[in-house]
Amino acid sequence: MSGSTACFRVVKYPLGLSLVFCLATLLPDVSWAQTSSASMPAFRNALHAPPSGWNGPVFELSDDYPTEHPGDCPETECTWLALDVDFSVDFDAPPPDWYEGKWDQYIARILDYVKEGQDPQLSNDVGFQVDVGGETRWFHVPWMAYDPTAGREFIHGTTNERTAHLSDFLGNGRGMGVHTLPSSDSACEEEFPHGFETWAVGVYNQWGGYSIGQVFPKSGVPAIGSYMGSPMPVGLPFSEGTVVAKFLTTNAPPKCVPYLEGSPEWQVHRHAITPRSREYACFRRVQVSRLAQVDVAVIDERSPTRWVYGTFGYSAEAEGDTVWDRLVPVGIQWGSDPWTFPAVPESESIPARQSVLNPDIGIYEHFGCRGRLAGPVDNPMSSCMSCHGSAYAAPNGAPSVIGTNSPPAFGFDGMCTNYSQDNQNYFANVVPPMGYSGGQFPNNLSLDTSLQLLVAFTQYGYFNTDGQPQACTDPNQF
Repeated sequence: MSGSTACFRVVKYPLGLSLVFCLATLLPDVSWAQTSSASMPAFRNALHAPPSGWNGPVFELSDDYPTEHPGDCPETECTWLALDVDFSVDFDAPPPDWYEGKWDQYIARILDYVKEGQDPQLSNDVGFQVDVGGETRWFHVPWMAYDPTAGREFIHGTTNERTAHLSDFLGNGRGMGVHTLPSSDSACEEEFPHGFETWAVGVYNQWGGYSIGQVFPKSGVPAIGSYMGSPMPVGLPFSEGTVVAKFLTTNAPPKCVPYLEGSPEWQVHRHAITPRSREYACFRRVQVSRLAQVDVAVIDERSPTRWVYGTFGYSAEAEGDTVWDRLVPVGIQWGSDPWTFPAVPESESIPARQSVLNPDIGIYEHFGCRGRLAGPVDNPMSSCMSCHGSAYAAPNGAPSVIGTNSPPAFGFDGMCTNYSQDNQNYFANVVPPMGYSGGQFPNNLSLDTSLQLLVAFTQYGYFNTDGQPQACTDPNQF
């Protein structure tokens, strides 16, 4: 362990001057990060190694990917595939119903699979386990411990994602969503003027793990092949049987968001808040983050996009003895509804038919753009499918710069507010090996909706072109 210094810019003045103070710390050096294979830095466990004397949980990358395809997933295991659901779109009928369409049962069966063999309370000491029944069921994507701004932390393997605000959790008084709670005390906004960070960890089951291992062999260099005559990473697209789960935590406390009371409190090595400006800084320290959302996704060949996405929100108001009981389904989505505003003009728009939302959540939920699916800490101007549908990597080993040489996965001017070509492209349905709608990025590689693979390709791109990651930037701008 070597000493290092963390510096914070806390006061900004005209002409670009700022007051800087430095805090001497014992931060683990990036070069000390543990590895789970001989390949550096793709299969690094975490950005920083645990400090000397650390006795808490330590994340270990699950990268012993299956070398042979697992074959067809039996319906006794992938039970949702045996459920009679209808993915077709009937423009003359009302939008699909959550209960009559059996979508409540569909997403419940996926959660039953995900929680098998897990701690009933997802406690900090246990976290999410990759081994189930004596075998490794769950795997991680490599290259996600390379970026010093958002890279994997050493306790639970979470990475930094979108910063949420009180309006995401409690509403903004404009009638968005359902069950809007009273406005939170202004003290919360004063204490967290820059919102609440989200730190999340995602896992793929053995069907998904097989694909990841094909994309990233032990060298850590992505393998590029061909699918249906188009360049595409080897092992993609993902096959039926693939299950993805992601656990999203927030530093929003129950005093600000009451329905997070009792949520699992994980220790996370995340960005510290500067004392004066209350901004998030590159400096990290171990702090509490609470489970707020769980996302799931599966390949179901009956779906027109092949994918089905689902989201759960934690609710202290839900009945049950376990954390899993208190994960309330928000909804399910299998397409981006390209016939719904803003993909079409308002005059031609019809209600969303490829998202089905739970009418009985019991807590506030903002949903996504025009009735599409989005989770509690997600962008309400987007949707699960359209965001993930933007997962395309820049070609030739270059880093993917979102919105510049790869699609604008996380937003653009006018998203969800007006009919435009950008919105038409973003809320389109694409299936590999199709390129991103609109033809803006004709040479990009489809990553079959995996934003984690997009992160991996991006970080490999910086390693490949610069030999080092980008320097840490202000997380408020990330």
